Amino acid sequence: MELSEILARCDHTLLSVTATGEEIRNLCDEAIEYGCASVCIPPCHVPGAKKYLAGRVPVCTVIGF
Repeated sequence: MELSEILARCDHTLLSVTATGEEIRNLCDEAIEYGCASVCIPPCHVPGAKKYLAGRVPVCTVIGF
């Protein structure tokens, strides 16, 4: 299995409650670059990430983690 096939099945994740908008945008950029399955981020960053990604990578979150 190629690395790109593995990454396409992995979520790129940053769940720190202190994550900044800039850190989330960097995570999104990396997910695009590496072809990740999605970005998994704190709920408060979902609207901004969704707008920033504009459908290029799915956004997922966790609640009560």
